Amino acid sequence: MPMTSNNGTGPVKSAFREPVRLEGERVVVRPFEPDDAAALVDVVRAGEDILPPTFPREPSPETLAPWPDGEVHLPQREGTGVHFAVTDRATGVLAGTIGLFRVDWSQLTCEVGYGMRPSWRGRGYATEALTLVSRWALRACGLHRIELRALTTDRASLRVAEKSGFRREGVARGAERGPDGEQRDQAVFGLLRPDLDDAPPGRPPRLVGLGVGPGDPELVTAKAVRILGEADVVLVPVMSLDEEGRAESVVRAYTGKAERVVFALNDRGGVTGRRAAAWDRAADRVLRAFADGARTVAFATIGDPNVYSTFTYLAQTVRERRPDTVVETVPGITAMQDLAARSGTVLAEGAESVGLVPLTGGVAAFRAALDACDTVVAYKFGSVADEVIGTLKDAGRLDDAVCGARLGLPGEDVRPARDLAGPVPYLSTLIVPGRRTTRGGKIA
Repeated sequence: MPMTSNNGTGPVKSAFREPVRLEGERVVVRPFEPDDAAALVDVVRAGEDILPPTFPREPSPETLAPWPDGEVHLPQREGTGVHFAVTDRATGVLAGTIGLFRVDWSQLTCEVGYGMRPSWRGRGYATEALTLVSRWALRACGLHRIELRALTTDRASLRVAEKSGFRREGVARGAERGPDGEQRDQAVFGLLRPDLDDAPPGRPPRLVGLGVGPGDPELVTAKAVRILGEADVVLVPVMSLDEEGRAESVVRAYTGKAERVVFALNDRGGVTGRRAAAWDRAADRVLRAFADGARTVAFATIGDPNVYSTFTYLAQTVRERRPDTVVETVPGITAMQDLAARSGTVLAEGAESVGLVPLTGGVAAFRAALDACDTVVAYKFGSVADEVIGTLKDAGRLDDAVCGARLGLPGEDVRPARDLAGPVPYLSTLIVPGRRTTRGGKIA
């Protein structure tokens, strides 16, 4: 247990003095021993970078030898940090290292770093070691917050942090200098002592539909990012398992745990057999996750989960098969909002009405909306683009209309509708703004 200061207000630098041995199902985390020196030297010479920050880059028996008072090495002796060996419980073989550093006892904070030998990666050892050490530091040592940083491109480390309960808090831009001299971004995670509180017993499973916007990772809400970090399983809809979907490309900017589920996104003709089978398979995956102990499953969808989203059908199927499931949604920025911003178009002002129509079934509803509404937004009009342009010409509203495709993604195309030529992507959005002649003229 940590020692306290003379006035009893909190721990002091010697909190790491007592020998520690943390045992998990497969991992033992323990102080370094003199016999570890040779193994560490061999590992470093072999080019395996497994040493966390602040650990001596050239370990030697002298570095690791016990101090007269039984402590292991200088950082642990000073109480400003501590480094451990991560070993395989069955064989005692050194699998990696883990350490706490930048400990600030005045703020009760520190950082954690770890490294695993290549042959021991991808087997859950890093997650188990990180879980053991972080809980020991928060519960036994009296710390309140542990910070973890990993390259935003290091999906394996991002996944380890998330599986260990750390919450993603943001991105430190250019925080790490790479071997080529390029400054790289780090994802910043945090774990607080209150985060370790067990969930209330009997809490029902939760399915959350997350709107992740039209495709630009910068247009994801802070709440959606938080739930991506907290969720036990994150599902993303794709056309096929070997093809990255648009929602997945956004989710990958924040988490490494996106799992693909195939949806018949391009089927036509109502509830086809492929569509129904896809809904059932996705529901099977959600229910299997719940059966395996997951408490929160997130389903990421482009745009908003309550606007023409595949999440609607998934949620309905899951609720029918497990009625105690709590279904929630997190709103997302829609394509019409993003297109309005990128094109400088005002969607509505004053008492204007807005009509939103999908054009998968033809342009009849579009014609009716032009007669009934001030502003009209059309989704998925690529397959009937020629008819749409003709309808706008007949209504005298072509010159004001704007369209967009692949918003926020490479190859983004935003242009006046009158400039359309050639094939138009199926997932295109069209805005026909209301007619306005004077400032404030539509105020009722």
